[in-house]
Amino acid sequence: MQTNALEEATLTDTPNESEPEIQDTLPPPEPAGTEPETQEQEITALVGAEPDVIEGEFVEIEPQDRSEDYSPPKQTPYWLLIPFTIVLCLVLVAGSLLLPVLTPSATITLIPVEKNVSLTTTIQVQGRQLAPLTLTQSASVAATGKKHQAATRAAGTITFYNGLLISQTIAAGTVLVGNDGVQVTTDQAALIPAGNPPVYGHVTVSAHAVLAGSQGNIPSYDITTACCAASVVAKNTQSFTGGASARDLFVVTRTDINTAVTSLLILLSQSEDAALQAQLHEGEALITSSCNPKVSSDHKPGDEAKQVAVTVSVTCSGIAYVAQNVNVLATQLLTSDVTRKLGTHYAVVGGIRVTIVHATMRNPGQGQATLLVQGAGTWAYQITPDMQQHLLHLIAGMTKQQALATLLHLSGIQGAAITIKGNAATLPDDPGKIMIVVVEKL
Repeated sequence: MQTNALEEATLTDTPNESEPEIQDTLPPPEPAGTEPETQEQEITALVGAEPDVIEGEFVEIEPQDRSEDYSPPKQTPYWLLIPFTIVLCLVLVAGSLLLPVLTPSATITLIPVEKNVSLTTTIQVQGRQLAPLTLTQSASVAATGKKHQAATRAAGTITFYNGLLISQTIAAGTVLVGNDGVQVTTDQAALIPAGNPPVYGHVTVSAHAVLAGSQGNIPSYDITTACCAASVVAKNTQSFTGGASARDLFVVTRTDINTAVTSLLILLSQSEDAALQAQLHEGEALITSSCNPKVSSDHKPGDEAKQVAVTVSVTCSGIAYVAQNVNVLATQLLTSDVTRKLGTHYAVVGGIRVTIVHATMRNPGQGQATLLVQGAGTWAYQITPDMQQHLLHLIAGMTKQQALATLLHLSGIQGAAITIKGNAATLPDDPGKIMIVVVEKL
C-alpha cells in the first residue's frame, strides 16, 4: 500500500536530533502572498504521488491483508523412497549373512524329571465350632412307574338260614343271583344247623362274584332269596367289595423319590453353606464337619399315585478356621517331606494344592481344631545354568547317539532331543555353538 503524504509530513515535522538530514529536505515555506488554490493543488499532488524514499528516512508500510494469500500444497518427497529402499535391502542382506554365524549349530531340548508328591497328615489350628443349622425343603414330583391291573372279582359273604328242625348242607359253588342280576358263587360248603322256630339255624360262608369287574361290588342284602333246599334262605348281610375292571395306572418308584431327594439336597447344601458362611469372621474359612439328612414322603414305592411329595430336612454343623495358617502349615510339611525324599534339586511347579479331608474340634473351649489335610503338588528337577554349562562341555564333539545316551543316563533328565544344523551326525566341538532348551511339562 502507499503511505499517506499527510502522515509522512507529520512524521517529518517532528523534531529529531538524530535525523537532521530529513528536516533539511523539507520545502521552504510558501510566501505570504501565495494563492490558496495553489496550495490546494500542491496538497492534492502530494496525495496522489508515490513517496520518495530518502536515505535514512523511516517509512511505515501497512501490512497487507494475507487472508487471500494462496500457498500451494507441499509435495511429498517421493525421492526419499529410493535411499530408504537401498538401506532396507542392505539390512536384509547383512542379516542373512550374519544369521548363520550368530545362531547355534546345534540345539538340545531337555525334559527334566517330574514327580507328583502328596502327603496326608493331621495339623492343629485355631478354630471355633459354628452353631448347627437345620433347613427343610419339600418338592412334588410326578410318579413315573406304570402298572397294568387285571380285572378283579368282588368278594363277600353269604349267610344261609334253615327253617327245618334238621340240619341241611348247601354245596360249595352254589350260584346266587342278586336283585340287580349279578351272580355270586359260594367258596365252600355250608352246613346249616337245624332251626327251632321261630329261631332259624344259620351259617355264613365266603363267596365271590362270578364275573370280574366293578359290577360285582353289590350292596348289602342285594341277595335275599330262597334257594337250594326246603326252608333255606340266602342273604348277603354285607356288601361285596374289591371288584375292579382292567386298567393301566401310575405307581411311585424308588427312582422318583431319589430324584426329588437329590434335587432338594443340592438346594439345601447351597443354603446351608451360605448360612454357615454368614457366621465367619474376616480371614476365616469354613469346613462343614457333618450333615444329617432326614427324608419323608407321602407315598411309598409301589403305591398307586400320579405324584409323590418328598420332604428333606438337613442339619449341618461347621468349623471356622484361619485358612492362611492351614495352607502355610500344609505347604511347609509337604515341602519338608519332598526335600527329605527327593533332595534339594527339585522345585515345585504350579503351586501346592491343599485339601481338608476332615475336621473336628479337639477342644472347643480353647478353640483348637484338628484337621486332616492333604497336600499335593508336582516337583521338577532343576537343570541350572551351571549344570547346563557342564553338560555342554560334557557332550561337545560327541555323536548324536552318544550325546543322547549320556544325557538320558543322568538321573534328573527324563527326555532329550538333539537337532544339528545340516543333519550332521556330530555335535560341534565348541560348546558355545550348542544351545540347551529346558521344557517343563505342566
